[in-house]
Amino acid sequence: MRKNKIKLAFLTLLFLLLIFNACNSNRSKQNNTQNQKNSQDTVKINKDQYRVAEMFTGNKNQIIDLIQGPATFDLIHQGSGSFKCTLMYADGQVVDVLADVTGDYKGKKKVNVPETRAYVLDVKTEGTWSVYRE
Repeated sequence: MRKNKIKLAFLTLLFLLLIFNACNSNRSKQNNTQNQKNSQDTVKINKDQYRVAEMFTGNKNQIIDLIQGPATFDLIHQGSGSFKCTLMYADGQVVDVLADVTGDYKGKKKVNVPETRAYVLDVKTEGTWSVYRE
């Protein structure tokens, strides 16, 4: 009789451990799914936060760091005058002209960045403008 009670207690304990383990496993899967969703949301947020562009008015030189390889620039110009945006090395040597237009402009320019380093973005205009790299 005592052996039967010990077996019953052992089986009950084993059964409870299995139920507890199954509940934790299900909760762990839910947490992993939630963590993956949060990670994806963070990637979207981080990607989009760099798309915010500051608007400037008039001529300006900006130093920008670029990584070697393809880069796409989004350009916006508001104004009736000319807008010229040039990507240059620090010594003034031109890498590429991103835009040379008159009047309002919204466009993209793909550039093959020759090497990873700091570049100068030289903008000549009297209007309001914005340039950012995708």
